Amino acid sequence: MARPANIETPPARLRSIVTLAAPAIAALLLQTGVLWADRIMLGHFSATALGAMQIAGPIEWTLVSVASAFAVGTLALVGRAVGAGDHAAARRHTTISMVVAVALGTIAMLAAYALVLPTLHLMFANTDAAAEVARQYLQVALLAAPFYCVGVAGFAALSAAGDTVTPLKIGVAVNVVHVGINWLLIGGHWGFPALGARGAGWSTAASYTAEALLTFAALSRAGLPASLRPFRWPFGDAAGRDALRALRRLSLHATSERVVYHVAYMAFVWMIARLGDDAMASNQALIAIEAISFMTVEGFATASGALVAQELGARRPERATWVGWASTGLAVLTLSSFGLLFLALRHQLPALVTPRADLQAEAARALIVVAIAQPFMAVGVVLGQAVRGAGATRLALFVSLFGGFVVRLVVTWIATSRGFGVMGVWMGSTADWASRTLLLIAIWRLGTWRDATRELPAG
Repeated sequence: MARPANIETPPARLRSIVTLAAPAIAALLLQTGVLWADRIMLGHFSATALGAMQIAGPIEWTLVSVASAFAVGTLALVGRAVGAGDHAAARRHTTISMVVAVALGTIAMLAAYALVLPTLHLMFANTDAAAEVARQYLQVALLAAPFYCVGVAGFAALSAAGDTVTPLKIGVAVNVVHVGINWLLIGGHWGFPALGARGAGWSTAASYTAEALLTFAALSRAGLPASLRPFRWPFGDAAGRDALRALRRLSLHATSERVVYHVAYMAFVWMIARLGDDAMASNQALIAIEAISFMTVEGFATASGALVAQELGARRPERATWVGWASTGLAVLTLSSFGLLFLALRHQLPALVTPRADLQAEAARALIVVAIAQPFMAVGVVLGQAVRGAGATRLALFVSLFGGFVVRLVVTWIATSRGFGVMGVWMGSTADWASRTLLLIAIWRLGTWRDATRELPAG
């Protein structure tokens, strides 16, 4: 895709945000549909299988999320190069990111098999049945961690170059495959064995692999700003080594942020596990419901981060500031609408995920808190990604450390200890998003994020 046009009027700038965000939102909502399909199939297979995903899901997410954190640097560097019209640099950053993706994904896979799977029963000793089912899922799903990282890096490069349509097309194809394999292997159809969560693991691994291959093919098209063609080993000259140093510098804080967040999140998961298998299953129903709004706001965040990076690369910091505010405003309006929907349908939505009336009632009570969290989550996700797109990964690390590690854990511990159950879990989450909102608004207003990439090697 060509260098972004010089957009002069606010309505035209809003259209540029929506144009970039809409395919990203569609792709992410498609993923949400797949999450719903997963949880519905597992929930009807057994409550233990559904509850096991409260253990397996966060562990899988933690490992691949930390391993792919470098893609934050990919977004900032490719976006900056595209905004400056330097397509050679954009291709160099993309190629380096793909090589790094394979290496870090492999490390994550090996770490999981060496350290995580052998200790799963120790970490979740009071949920033996769910922990064993979670282990069966992770044994298979994490085989594809390198492919997951390749897909994330490729999507970041495409989005930074202004192309969110290609990831949508890839997502459609991959998710059709995912749901089909789920249907065959979770409950057992057309002569296939009923594998439950292990079957979901096989479908996840197949999806990650297909996504990586299709993303690699998309980036191999000639003429793209972020194309891998003509391929050349990126570390053989000074420009390539400078680009690697730039990626490493941005990724250091981004990876630290992910580590901090996920250490806190695993402690958060442990607090939920203390409440028992039923609470974990109820919480999984809530996660599936909130995923609709979370994936929507991630689409706005994709647009925000990419456009901020492009505007800074084009030396238009005022427009970068405007993009951050406008993207956040659109997200707040959208997620506030979701909050009202969650309130209105709080008794009906949980019934779509689990057939058990007691779990539905517990989820319905907590949905009130989920609804309140929506505008805060909009600010936290979108403005946070704008800060990362600017390359200010150190500031993003600070916000995540305070909100995710301090506020979320303290409030969740107090609320669950005082008998609020699953609702207390979501009180902690809401307090986290509210604290991020205050910090990120202050950071964006101060404007120090504008200079974050100026001292990086040229790459």
